[in-house]
Amino acid sequence: MRKAVAAILALSMIVGLTGCAGKKEETAPAKEQSESSGEAGKKEGESTAAETNKSSGGNQAPVTLTFWHRDGNTTSNPMFDVIIKDFEEKYPWITVEYTGLAADSYMTKYNTAIVTGETPDVCTISNKDLNTLVAQDALLDLEESFGQWEEKDQMLPEILDSARFLSGDGKLYMLGYGMTQETSWYNKKWHDEHGIEPAQTIDQLVEYSKKYADKSKGEYYFTLRGGAGSAENLFMFLMSYAGVTSLFQEDGTCNLSDAKIAEGLDVYANLYKDGLVSVDAISNGFKEMVAEFGSGTAQYMMHNSSSVAENEKNLGAENVMVVKPLAGKDGIAVCKAPSFMGAAAFKATKHPEEAALFVEYLASAVGAGYADITEGRVPVNKGIYEQDWYKENPYYQVYATFAEQGVKFAEFPFWLDGYNEYAKTNITADFQAVLHGEKQAADVCNAWANDLTKMQKEYLSK
Repeated sequence: MRKAVAAILALSMIVGLTGCAGKKEETAPAKEQSESSGEAGKKEGESTAAETNKSSGGNQAPVTLTFWHRDGNTTSNPMFDVIIKDFEEKYPWITVEYTGLAADSYMTKYNTAIVTGETPDVCTISNKDLNTLVAQDALLDLEESFGQWEEKDQMLPEILDSARFLSGDGKLYMLGYGMTQETSWYNKKWHDEHGIEPAQTIDQLVEYSKKYADKSKGEYYFTLRGGAGSAENLFMFLMSYAGVTSLFQEDGTCNLSDAKIAEGLDVYANLYKDGLVSVDAISNGFKEMVAEFGSGTAQYMMHNSSSVAENEKNLGAENVMVVKPLAGKDGIAVCKAPSFMGAAAFKATKHPEEAALFVEYLASAVGAGYADITEGRVPVNKGIYEQDWYKENPYYQVYATFAEQGVKFAEFPFWLDGYNEYAKTNITADFQAVLHGEKQAADVCNAWANDLTKMQKEYLSK
């Protein structure tokens, strides 16, 4: 486990090293980026023989690739329309058929497709999904094609090392296109009008929540996520409150039984019990939480960098900004270590060369650059660092300061068999029971600690 966490936590250092980025409104479509930047990885006017042959198509027979994206939504669907159109113009004999899946059930869709033999050619996944798919012998080994790719030296080695490690067999099955940074978002216009800085500590969050909540008007300072996907925000709040920077001790004992963790859960739950957040907060998932923030119902939200498009669309780019995650009394702010998104090809594809070509395009400075600015992800292809949007974007300037501001990166245990389902069902249900007053904070924290300790010790024993 120590090796696994070390490999993953190395990614957190990238956030502080990659500096800053650019303004969304100045971004050109993927095709225009390609023309203006000369494509990363080679000098202007230079191309490899392999690339020339591939791009021209020659006498290639027409090929159709099926492509499934793990989180089809109003941001990613049109984004991939642009990327696919650009790819098809560059490789005219290839047609890509796109399907956007629901974020809360995409792995079920993938697993079913593997069992039935109906997998697509290419898919997107999170790094936490990699081992599950490799264990089913479902993915195409990309090592050979990657070794011939003109942008292979542009990819951050930490991402490649992590992808190879998380596969379980040391091989490369996934190329990352962007990392997701946990952060907090605030309505800049509202804060300026009220003459305050955004909350940077849990104490400040509670203070502002009490001061600015007006239930009669349906207005609140904070939007709490109590429904689907709530475990990550919950654990970041509890660990920051208690000053606990790791979920596990060396022997596998889970730290959630710490008395300060239970105390933090009471503080968090009281925001709901005392009417300091909306009555709907108990069932808020991503969409509902972002809607509360975007409508002005709430002025502060815990979420990651990927909600940038929704936030800017709802409030205007000039009215939203990011701030470091909330710190506890000791100044420590704990947030989930950055995860990365990427593309992979299924082993059953009948077009492995074209599938690998599309995976590489999604990870390229052109393809990934467009995806990163659209979805607010931290680039993992160094060629993107030369693009104007990246150099100027104010959000990445803030992310780069997190480590020096006392932010600690903790890995949540997606490596444990059954953890994702446990977080989705048990932890969410227990949290909601605490919000309702049906269970005590100490009892659920001890139950979580016992269950996760059992999972972790079983993992360590293998």
